[in-house]
Amino acid sequence: MELIFSRRRNLGSLALRTLMWSSWSHCGVITPENTVIEARMFAGVIERPLIDLLEETSKHSFKTITVPDDAAAIAFARAQVGKPYDWAGVVGLALRRDGWEAPDAWFCSELVEACAVAGGRRRFDQQARRVTPQHSWMVV
Repeated sequence: MELIFSRRRNLGSLALRTLMWSSWSHCGVITPENTVIEARMFAGVIERPLIDLLEETSKHSFKTITVPDDAAAIAFARAQVGKPYDWAGVVGLALRRDGWEAPDAWFCSELVEACAVAGGRRRFDQQARRVTPQHSWMVV
């Protein structure tokens, strides 16, 4: 499964990176058609051309993680398109809420890790308090 990690030159990205102690403020799943499925503030889960995301970033990096069923991971991601952004999850990053797998709304790193699980690979314990882009970046 192909992932993209990114950041932008704006206060929102800086605030997220500072709050999460992260090099990255955002991540998404890249499809075989060179689109990205991502959970975006104010937009929810969307699919759009990868080039559009790349044009917005001040820095980005690609990472491949091995999952037993890439097609299932992508199918899961596409099934999430249209769901809302998980504002409670983002606030929960600061409050250290329990759990990160709320299937009715997503923030970016929750969505990435749920896709990995749908593809047959759990990279984080279900009891993990939070999963940030930095956590997702660091785990192979």
